Amino acid sequence: MARDEVEDVIGSHENVPLQLRKRRASGWTAARKRAFLTELAHSCHVGRAHRAAGLGPTAAYGLRRRDPEFAAQWQEALVQGYERLDMALLRRALEVVGELELDEPSEPIVKMSVDQAIDVMNKHRQSVVGGRARGWTPPRLASQEETDAVLMKRIAMVKRRKARLAAIGDGKARLTGARAKPAPKQGG
Repeated sequence: MARDEVEDVIGSHENVPLQLRKRRASGWTAARKRAFLTELAHSCHVGRAHRAAGLGPTAAYGLRRRDPEFAAQWQEALVQGYERLDMALLRRALEVVGELELDEPSEPIVKMSVDQAIDVMNKHRQSVVGGRARGWTPPRLASQEETDAVLMKRIAMVKRRKARLAAIGDGKARLTGARAKPAPKQGG
């Protein structure tokens, strides 16, 4: 991929503020997202979708956790792929019993055995029927009021700590009989 095709992104890491940076050439781009989602919609197979996007076998799971929009697109593509696979299995079953002559659709399902197709469908049935990926919950952003409350609570905690430390310091001074050193005399 040419460097010109790499988009800027606003993002952050843990404990780092948001910042504008160049997206890594080896990371997620709009084209890779499209390739992943297109393959997922065609095959209902996450591994094949990763390969189609040119990324490692778990890359999309991290993006799905971080990006609610991508998670929604993933779910929609998974539903489409599941329905396509379900229809292909139904057509195959009807063809075997002689009730349907299988015509070649314009977008054929990727070659896989019936066992493989059923295995893929079993893996995704709960996600498709339940309406969202198994084990994934969309991230929740705190409201302004919640953020303010947490900040005020932490500020109060810091003030209490400073007061305790000051009290401890005063107590040590009284116990040791220490007193403040006199200021040096001016001029002599």
